[in-house]
Order: sequence, then C-alpha cells, then structure tokens
Amino acid sequence: MLLLLDFDGTLTDHDTLDLLVAEHAPAVWLEAEQALADGTMTLNEVIAFEFGHVRTTLDEALALLRQRVALRPGLPDLIEFCRERFIEPVVVSSGFHELIEPMLAWSGVKLPVVAHSAAFSREGTTVTFLARDTCLTCGEPCKRMELDRLADGRPIAYVGDGWSDRCGAKMANLAFARGSLAEHLEAEGVPYVPFDDLVDVREGLRRYLKPA
Repeated sequence: MLLLLDFDGTLTDHDTLDLLVAEHAPAVWLEAEQALADGTMTLNEVIAFEFGHVRTTLDEALALLRQRVALRPGLPDLIEFCRERFIEPVVVSSGFHELIEPMLAWSGVKLPVVAHSAAFSREGTTVTFLARDTCLTCGEPCKRMELDRLADGRPIAYVGDGWSDRCGAKMANLAFARGSLAEHLEAEGVPYVPFDDLVDVREGLRRYLKPA
C-alpha cells in the first residue's frame, strides 16, 4: 500500500503557505483566495501570484514557521506502523521542499517529499512548479498526476485537508479528510474517514488492513 500525505494543514497544524502570505501580503492573500474560490485563477496561478509578494529570506521564513507551526501529534508512530505493515509513506504537497524538509527534520522525521520549489528573496519569491501533465479529471496539473506513478499498482490511502487534495483523494482506495476537503467530499457523497491527528490515521489504517 502507498500512503500519500499532504503537508500543509495535514501533517502541520497550520498551513505554512497561507501563514507566510497572510503575514507578508494580507491583502494579496484575500484577493487570491477569492479568485481560487471563484475559479478565475488556478491553484498554481494563485501560489505564484501570492508568493511574488512574499519578500523575505528563507531563513526568516523558516524562523517564523518554527515559532508558529507544529506537526500534528502521532507522525512518528504512524511512520513506524507503516514500516511494520510494509506501507510506503510519501509526502505529496503543493508547498515547497525548502520549507517541508527542514520542518520534518526539526521533529526528527525523514520522509520522501514530492513538492514544488521556491527561491525566497527580498524582491519576492519565485516558485518553480513540478512538471505535471494536465489532469483529465479536474483540468489542472494536480497531485493526481503523481499517484498512479507512485502507487505502481498498489492500493492508495490518501490523507489531506484542502483544495489541492480534492482530485487525489477521490481516486484513493481509502481517503482520510479534515477541513475543507472533508466538506467537499461530504458534499459530493465521497466516502472518507475523518481525522483530527495522525493517531486517527494510524488507527484508521489498522482497521482497514484488519477489519474487526
């Protein structure tokens, strides 16, 4: 089995991208998020637009995140459970390697990460997006494009919380959802397992693999 883990708002208790944009360019954040909801900008367009206004260094960005963001409880135990059950956990994020990998390392966690990249500077942040084909389901270069390649025929469990997780969660054999992803799946009648922390995910996987 493959376990796909979103990062922002899923492994973390706050969305790092939203926090940085709201801190450095709050008016831009409100404008872009409304455009995403209205469908006038794609997710990648929103991220590029927002971070063009984030004028800070990587060190300063990481210092802010270290003060304000924590990993949800239960990640080390979830990783150990995956090791015992021959499940491969992979982080697939619409965030940035430059933020995700240090934040995992602060907690002594090492996981494979599939994410975009960002070059932070005081002139604005430049985002380099993963090369993805356009998804035939949602019409965007979404996370779903990674899932088949990573799964290689294995069943998929997907854990997410937001906009970028919608398409991927719908193709998973088992979806864990919270936040706006849970609301979206509920509205569309897509089955999911709610979670508050990663202990819930571990126990949900345990039930799935060995039904009571």
